[in-house]
Amino acid sequence: MKIRLWGTRGSVPVPSPQMARYGGDTTCVEVRSDSGDRLILDAGTGIYALGDCMDHEVPTDCTICFSHAHWDHLQGLPHFKPLYNPSWRLSMRGPTLGGVPFSQSLLEIFDEKHFPVPWRELPQRPVLEFTPGEEFRVGDMTVKTCPTVHPGSCTAYRIEADGWSFVFTGDHECGDEPDNPAVERLLDFTAGADVVLADGHYFARDYALHRGWGHSAQEQWPAALAQRGVRHLIFTHYAPSYCDSELDKAFDSLRENCRSLPTSLQMGCQGMLITSHGGETEEQEESLESINCKLCDFFHRISHFSDTNIVLDSILNQARAMSNADAGTIYLVEDNKLVFSYAANDTLFPGSEANKYAYLNASLPLDTRSIAGFVACTGRALNIPDVRSISTNEPYSFNDAFDLSTGYRTVSMLTLPFTDVQNRILGVLQLINSMNNGRVQAFTPSMARYVGRMVMLAGNSLERARMANDLILRMLRTASLRDPRETASHVRRVGAMAAEIYHRWAEKHGLPSDEIRAAKGRLRLAAMLHDVGKVGIPDAILKKPGRLTPEERKVMEKHAVMGARLFENATQDVDVLAYTIALHHHQRWDGKGYTGSPEHPLLAATDIPLAARITAIADVYDALISRRCYKEAWDVKAAVDILRQDAGSHFDPELVDVFMEIHDVITAIHKRFPDQEDV
Repeated sequence: MKIRLWGTRGSVPVPSPQMARYGGDTTCVEVRSDSGDRLILDAGTGIYALGDCMDHEVPTDCTICFSHAHWDHLQGLPHFKPLYNPSWRLSMRGPTLGGVPFSQSLLEIFDEKHFPVPWRELPQRPVLEFTPGEEFRVGDMTVKTCPTVHPGSCTAYRIEADGWSFVFTGDHECGDEPDNPAVERLLDFTAGADVVLADGHYFARDYALHRGWGHSAQEQWPAALAQRGVRHLIFTHYAPSYCDSELDKAFDSLRENCRSLPTSLQMGCQGMLITSHGGETEEQEESLESINCKLCDFFHRISHFSDTNIVLDSILNQARAMSNADAGTIYLVEDNKLVFSYAANDTLFPGSEANKYAYLNASLPLDTRSIAGFVACTGRALNIPDVRSISTNEPYSFNDAFDLSTGYRTVSMLTLPFTDVQNRILGVLQLINSMNNGRVQAFTPSMARYVGRMVMLAGNSLERARMANDLILRMLRTASLRDPRETASHVRRVGAMAAEIYHRWAEKHGLPSDEIRAAKGRLRLAAMLHDVGKVGIPDAILKKPGRLTPEERKVMEKHAVMGARLFENATQDVDVLAYTIALHHHQRWDGKGYTGSPEHPLLAATDIPLAARITAIADVYDALISRRCYKEAWDVKAAVDILRQDAGSHFDPELVDVFMEIHDVITAIHKRFPDQEDV
């Protein structure tokens, strides 16, 4: 059973920014059992937002139970959308108070004088009446009732289902008269309840001026409910004059005075989710249906990604969005180590400035001494509110080396394992510092649940992307058997550099982030295949250690069109892009390049496809600074000078400028994928 507060204000709605946190709508409480039965308590203005949400659901049974007929508990009903939809099997229950049937109170609202739509024009809605003190069932929920102390009378509800009990007091005045039988009756009605949602209209300082008005001071509840074994007390129905800061200040004092009581105290706020453990106040938690829709949309989007880095980036981006995390890291298990594979940090590296950290050649031992290692070894998620308060009894500890070197301060941390379909550990997702209005907070249990659900499903996408990457690398290793110069490290560097050059170019041109992410992944993989056509070049030319003759060079140039032919009639995005890059990456900005075939004419400037212009820069630069059997590696400065010198003749000058802007990322890529002889 879960309870949602849709309205927490008493008497009159107050749509003010000063009341936004605790809420300005009048009373409405939604109760859902684990089997899906729904019961709504009262129909204040909060029921409007609830109805708006229900309008997007498949209609089913729903029961509205009213505590009494005062206007602030009914005024939202005419604006409740399911009321007008005959597909909703909606029924109502209300107490007979003072001999007046509750249905009479409803008819008086829909009388064309107070509201333009008459009751007779609504879909048929049964109104079942009861005398306070009676008991009934709604689905698998047992509903008990009790009269309260309130002008015109009012009814409290006790709802029992799924192993716990919830009491809604409705409007009630505890008063200061000792041993009042009506007050004692209601207090006894709460005995043993897991959660009581109580009338907290006033604080004691204001109650004396409103004695007899039918509402309680918050100070009147805690001791009495603790004496009756209530586990959690949550207040609602705040006076319309109390702003958020006033409620905070008075409640902090009350909570301090009640610290010795066994009953926990909370302030209810609009949107709060209540379980048997009390209210989740850290967030306005979304419905499970909403979260599932977002996850389905996310996995549909990443199902099109074949590049591991883009899948990792997407997973980290989605996880941070779901948890408001300022930073995050993904480690993958490789060679019995946890390899640092992707990172993001809004504070230290806004935008694409974090990209160079995706290529750090760093790792952790696969053991339980680190937080990430513990999660990887045990498969257990860790949600740590403060990493500096980890007990010395734990096998893991927090390493503050990064914080000390950067000035960052890690506080809260959520770490979860990635697994494949066989439940083998693929890696670890680590989220850092959940933010709330600029302040660090702990990751809430619901954040951990929802991110955990996403990570559990994301393992399949990650495994599929790694398989696609491995397939391409195997193809390239096969090609390297023919051409020792075409090393796996070289093609990975070219792919990574091309992806990062594109990323910065696309940012400068204002492309949407989702479009950048998808195109970047395709380009990384396709650029790795830029020289795959060399498998068709004879060994005598391909492996010749000296300079090629003009005739031999003509043959060598055919590798461009040969590579393209491997991807003819392609339908997959990566293959289509691989065709373009293989054919055009030796085109020159001045139109003096080659494609290896007269069937494919020479192009110049922006007529050359963007992906090919980018790959040309990455390929030439990497070839210059890498050692080969026929030459030593060039100095980085000399290679950069060549790019600058040839900008506008060989290379796109705009892309050369972009390359220079991200040279720190280019350097990180070269360190991440060194040639074997350099290791």
